[in-house]
Amino acid sequence: MLSPEQKKPFEEAFLRAREQFKVDLEHYQAQLTPAQVQQQALERRQRMAKRMAIRKKRELTNLGKPKRPRSPFNIFMSEHFEEARGVTTQAKMKSLLNDWQNLFSHQKQVSHTVITPPLFLWLKGLCADVSSVFVLQVYTQLAEDDKIRYKNEMKSWEDHMVEIGREDLIREQTLSNKKKSAKTAAAKKQTKKATAKAKKGSATGKAKTTRKTTKSSPAKTVRSTHKSKT
Repeated sequence: MLSPEQKKPFEEAFLRAREQFKVDLEHYQAQLTPAQVQQQALERRQRMAKRMAIRKKRELTNLGKPKRPRSPFNIFMSEHFEEARGVTTQAKMKSLLNDWQNLFSHQKQVSHTVITPPLFLWLKGLCADVSSVFVLQVYTQLAEDDKIRYKNEMKSWEDHMVEIGREDLIREQTLSNKKKSAKTAAAKKQTKKATAKAKKGSATGKAKTTRKTTKSSPAKTVRSTHKSKT
């Protein structure tokens, strides 16, 4: 632990270095052209945006946001990456892309018959050429299933975000739909309340009319009796 006297030379050296840095920076910026100044400002904004994107992605991961649905090619690549031709990652991806493109050329030659995974395996054991024709439909179906998975998981996740007060993380379309649903529910509740009030008012009016009729009937009877006596 250094004493204040021992720290002082280091603090003074730090202050001198900071002041020199400010001078050098001002001298450097004074030599820049307007175009270079704009380019540096753009690069700073890009770096800031990148840092914010990384920070947000990390936050979403920690909150358990579901992974986006995979495309048919993504599923195909993940299943066949290890045995793909090539030594480097780039070479393997290139060979897988070529294989995937070949599937499209085969697909144009067959009908749109839907092939389920069990039938695909049977065809694969029967004839390699036939199975290669229908493999595209298999991965397309797997991608459709993954879309359903993503949709269900996102609904549960966004409902949870609303519960914990993080509506800022919800998709704009989902938030808009929720607001519309809330307005519709409020309108229905208001209509129901108004209808009940109207029914209550109608029932009260009928009750008053009945009581008025009941009260006037004895009076008419008395008057009729009085006339008959006369």
